[in-house]
Amino acid sequence: MEVAERTRLAFTRKGLPDRVPIHSWLGLPYIKGLKPKGKTMYQMLEWWIDDPVNTIVKMQADLGFDPMITTYSQHIGEIEIYPRMLAPRPLETDTWKETFTETGRGPGWREHQHFIHTPDGELDYSYRTEDGYGTSSQDYLLKGDEPERKLDALRHFPSADLYDMRPLAQMVAKVGEKAWWLHHVPGPWDMAAQVRGLVNLTMDIYDRPAFVHSLMRFCTDWLKVLYRRLGETKMHSISMNETWVGVGLAPDVYRTFIKPYDEECVREAHNAGYLVSFHNCGRGTQFLEDMIDTHPDALETITSKKTSGDFDLADVKQRVGDRVCIFGGFNEHVLKSDNPEDVKDEVKRCIDAAAAGGGYILRSTGQIFHANPGMIELMCQTARDYGRYH
Repeated sequence: MEVAERTRLAFTRKGLPDRVPIHSWLGLPYIKGLKPKGKTMYQMLEWWIDDPVNTIVKMQADLGFDPMITTYSQHIGEIEIYPRMLAPRPLETDTWKETFTETGRGPGWREHQHFIHTPDGELDYSYRTEDGYGTSSQDYLLKGDEPERKLDALRHFPSADLYDMRPLAQMVAKVGEKAWWLHHVPGPWDMAAQVRGLVNLTMDIYDRPAFVHSLMRFCTDWLKVLYRRLGETKMHSISMNETWVGVGLAPDVYRTFIKPYDEECVREAHNAGYLVSFHNCGRGTQFLEDMIDTHPDALETITSKKTSGDFDLADVKQRVGDRVCIFGGFNEHVLKSDNPEDVKDEVKRCIDAAAAGGGYILRSTGQIFHANPGMIELMCQTARDYGRYH
């Protein structure tokens, strides 16, 4: 089976693949160790876009994975550079004028500030990049005690109808069925947290609930246009990032402030012609069924209590495995073990817990930042041998 066919069968649960698909989420520290000497990370990204098959696809295949391409849409202040390369957007429209500058620099890092002028006021935000790629927010667009006024300015944010999808579409076409395409894109709550800050947004639920609904309405409507445009690229699937729904929120909060908007976005993605994986790499056992009620095709990353989550892979399979593909569950930290049996046991634990009847994809719950030599290859070979369907 080709990679995409194998993963599609697991994703849709419309048949058994020959074996459990094996995907990875390679982190920046690991990738940096594989990139050619003399190339910057920015040049590495350009290389991926120009020749994905002989770069990121080959890198994963050589390790034994079923290659998976993970590209990104902008996460404001969190993921900035790669998205601008994949789908450039205008920095200036009739009502939105955006400039940015470098405000600080040190060994391997830079700080950036964006300034925006609109007819309804000024906005700004800042973030830090590491090695010219990884970003972390420092300041948010809707800061302060009057977020309602700033939201009026944010409404001028350029529509995704103005984005140029050609670089991303060309990259997708070059890969075809040789890898599974999973494009990482904000969900409504994630986008709201990007522009307001998670702590502020969580407090707003109690202090200004009407504002939260207004912000969620804006984010949802904006994202639905983006989701529609992503369909033009013919990608296989998106990873709808809603990790922050599991950070200290009660089930009734999720049902009131997030679930209806998530459901709209999933529906729009399906209408655009691709599959949806609901991304929660944190906690969420309390409202597991509610997340699946938004009708995604898969749930990721099934993070356990051993790291930053509260999911149990076997429990997730038992509760919702007949409704959704289970996408993840492998504790990547065992790849740093000196004992090969630890890696083999973790692979077998995941397959025993969730692979029966299909609808399971083995994947790390978090990014693989570091691994002892040979351990990734052992993970993949064990899965290839142990995860076969008969």
